[in-house]
Amino acid sequence: MPMPRTLPHPRDFSLGAWLALAFTLLSVLLTVLLTVFSDRAASAQVRASIGANLAELANQTSSRLDRSMFERYREVRRIADRLQGNADLPQVRREIDALQQSYPLYAWIGVTDAAGTVLTATRSMLEGVDVSTRPWFRHALADRHMGDVHEALLLERLMGRPGDEPLRFVDIAFPLSDAAGQTTGVLGVHLSWNWASEIQDAIFVSVGRSRTVEPLIVSPTGLVLLGPPGVQGTVLQLPSLEAAGRGERGHVTETWPDGRPYLVGYSRDAGFDAYPGLGWRVLVRQALDEAYAPVNQLHQRMLLGGLAAAVLFSLLGWLVARLITRPLQELTDVARGIEAGYAVKAPATAAYREVDTLGKAFNSLVKSLQDNEAELRQSHAALERRVSERTAELREAFDDVRANEERVQTVIDTAQEAFIGMDFEGRITDWNAQAEKLFGWKRFEVLGESLADTILPERYQPAFVQALVHFLTTREAPFTGQRIERTVIDRHGREMVVEMKISLINTAEVQLFSAFVRPVGGPR
Repeated sequence: MPMPRTLPHPRDFSLGAWLALAFTLLSVLLTVLLTVFSDRAASAQVRASIGANLAELANQTSSRLDRSMFERYREVRRIADRLQGNADLPQVRREIDALQQSYPLYAWIGVTDAAGTVLTATRSMLEGVDVSTRPWFRHALADRHMGDVHEALLLERLMGRPGDEPLRFVDIAFPLSDAAGQTTGVLGVHLSWNWASEIQDAIFVSVGRSRTVEPLIVSPTGLVLLGPPGVQGTVLQLPSLEAAGRGERGHVTETWPDGRPYLVGYSRDAGFDAYPGLGWRVLVRQALDEAYAPVNQLHQRMLLGGLAAAVLFSLLGWLVARLITRPLQELTDVARGIEAGYAVKAPATAAYREVDTLGKAFNSLVKSLQDNEAELRQSHAALERRVSERTAELREAFDDVRANEERVQTVIDTAQEAFIGMDFEGRITDWNAQAEKLFGWKRFEVLGESLADTILPERYQPAFVQALVHFLTTREAPFTGQRIERTVIDRHGREMVVEMKISLINTAEVQLFSAFVRPVGGPR
């Protein structure tokens, strides 16, 4: 009969197994949370959606421009059709006045003869003026009925400038002919460029309340016809304009001349029905940081989620660590008791195998400490006795040395001759009272100073230095042990001849020259 299988005891598991289990649980939780909160595809989709919205705004604007321009194109063509062959100028005047009243953005409407002289016009402006050289007149005769945006300086002088911006117009012109098909004149209309601003306001009014989206209308040459104050009237060369010029529609991130990065949607007018279009390109730009604000908000939410996950992991890790380290903490307390000198025994534990083994090792250590404690006490007592005896001997020897030094110093201080001590670097180390009287320098003034600079005339100093260098190099001092005469100076620079006997002390503890000095004659 097979023996039943028993479950393993918890202490059979190692510390590594417990930690592996804890880290596995934390890794699984971390993976799940990162999958939920850190999906990069979501950020990419949000960016693509924002760019697509700007591209759609640009497309809507260009379509709105095309349709609105087509309405003006069709309206002016209908008036031109009604005026074909009509030579009644008062009737023509009533027709063009009615047209201007129906749409006030028609700033000027006029009819010319075949030679280009204005026959009649709204508010009688430019009547009798030859406009045959004007582009709109020549283009109408060449079947080009639409003209690009331009400034009208002549009309501005007549109509005045309503604000800081100059008057700008879009030209619409159709030729007039009689029943025989002969050209009799041209119907010309100047459409105020404020018309484009109204279209812009109609499209972007709802967008502008929550974010700054700036539309631009750009001519085929790159001239900004309508746009922000700092850009309008300038010429741009941008990848978005090049793409729009090729008839593409989309969005792009690019840096503008002001140095700031923008997200730009672009499109191009394509005309509508009979209206062929003028090749305008429409850009809709938004500062990159503002455009991608939703992405940043998404990142912030992901960051907050990550922080929350980190807090959760910390709490779980702390709880697991508590479970794992509690037995180790108990053994730590045992170790501290042993350190304090107590014979502490590690308690029996049912924790994992390593803790059980460590507890047994602690108990063995305690027993060894108890066995050796008596021997250590005896050794310590013997050592204290030896240290006490040696200390007494050293104190007695030190007292002898100090007494001897005091006797030597007393002899030097009470000597009848001046005594000078100098180290091997040429610095003064001793200077008794007789030296103070002889040279005029106090002891505290010369200790540590150069002997040569203090008492030797300047002419003898090089020889002194050479002799000292010779000694330091060869350790030979022939000038010691004999009486010699030298010329020296006192504090006031007065020279005198003295007799001195130089002695050398060169041991591991003391290295110096000493000399007793007495004057031979008076000052020189």
